[in-house]
Order: sequence, then structure tokens, then C-alpha cells
Amino acid sequence: MSIHDILHVAGLICVFLGIATIIVAGIGLFRLPDLYLRASAVGTSAGLGVASIVVGALLMDFSTANLIKALIAVVAQLLTSAVGSMAIARTGYLRNSLPAAITHTDDLVKTRRDVDA
Repeated sequence: MSIHDILHVAGLICVFLGIATIIVAGIGLFRLPDLYLRASAVGTSAGLGVASIVVGALLMDFSTANLIKALIAVVAQLLTSAVGSMAIARTGYLRNSLPAAITHTDDLVKTRRDVDA
């Protein structure tokens, strides 16, 4: 087996792991009880799943140009997915989206200006 074949197999494994991560997060969108847990699932899947797919594609077709593109794409994806899911959760919180019944404390209530703590 050549190094090209090994990289191709490793790339396929990364792509399938990324797909599995996104599928599990998609199931979480239906199964998780509130907006906050759903936003967390989507942020994680977008960050890790897509980054894993990009790394897998890089391993299957490795070149210096593709390495630079993949690094930029992975960093941008990890940064924007975290910020995006946080913005969704914060907007839901400010719009009084109720958390699930299993949530016991609300540490953010002290930061709200429209609610007396």
C-alpha cells in the first residue's frame, strides 16, 4: 500500500466521521428539548462535522494550495459556528424562550436589563 492509498483511506474516514457528526446533530434537533440545547448541537456539528469533512477532502487530494485553503476554511468554520450558535441562543434568551424543565438555575438573569433580579 502506498502513502497515497493510506491518505485516501484516512480522508474517507474523516469524511464519514464528519457526516456522522452532522447526522447525530440533525437527530438532536428533533430530540433535544429546548432552543439552547439545539443551538449547542448545531454549533458543534457545524464546527466539528464540516471541519472533519474539509480535512478528509484535503487528505484525499493533498497539495500545498489545498492545505492553505483547508486551514482557512477550518479556522473560519470553527470560529463562525461557535459565534453563530451563541447568537442564536442569546437571541432566544432575550426573546424569553423558556429553557427545558430540567434546567434548574438561570445564571444569566443577573445580566438582563429588562428583568429585576
